[in-house]
Parts: sequence; structure tokens; C-alpha cells
Amino acid sequence: MLTKDQFNSLKLIYNLFYNVADNGLLWLKELNINDSQKIHIEKLTNIIYSITNISDKIDGELDDIIIIVEENLKEYILQTFGNKKIKKII
Repeated sequence: MLTKDQFNSLKLIYNLFYNVADNGLLWLKELNINDSQKIHIEKLTNIIYSITNISDKIDGELDDIIIIVEENLKEYILQTFGNKKIKKII
């Protein structure tokens, strides 16, 4: 069962991921229905695989994986969309 903090963190991550992939919105809608940590770890693993060069299995507790994915996702979005804005300005 997810804690309130885990739920809120997953909600933030899936919402951020929605900015770069349609799956984020689907997962955000499923969040209220699915309470399995195992499934969310799989989804977070999919996110990290799609935004980084990491291809190894991510091990650890859900809280640790959330932190890793959230930081990488924020960095990915800033780099991707930040570079587009800079190019438009130049």
C-alpha cells in the first residue's frame, strides 16, 4: 500500500512524465486505482529507461526509486525544453 507521500510523489512524477509521453496521463489516472508498489516500480523503471542511458535494473525501496526518477525527469525536461527555448531566442 502506498503512503500519502509516495502517492503525492508518484502523482508529480506521472504528471511531469505526461509532458514528454502520453503514458504519464494514463498512469496518473490509474494512480487512484492501483496501489501496488511493484507496479509503480515497473512504471518508474520504464520512465528512467526512456529518459536516460540507464539500462540496468533499478533496485531499492520505492521511496529511493522515486527520488532517483524525479531528479532525472526534472533534469531531462529542463534540458529538453530549455534548449528549445534558447534556440528560439537566438
